[in-house]
Amino acid sequence: MAKSDKKKTEAKLDKEIEETKPFEERHHCLICGKPGPETICERCKLVVQAEALSEKRKVEKEGGGRL
Repeated sequence: MAKSDKKKTEAKLDKEIEETKPFEERHHCLICGKPGPETICERCKLVVQAEALSEKRKVEKEGGGRL
């Protein structure tokens, strides 16, 4: 009986470990360094997208679009 009790205890511990929330790591924006849940904050993401679109339009206007 000692073995079955040990298995039940181990199963219970495993279940408790699975139920606990995993440690949420704190991230910092890779561009501005502002702490937050994501690696790139929403503001910086929008700035990068706007700059990329601006550069794309500039290249297409100069005739350097697709080949």
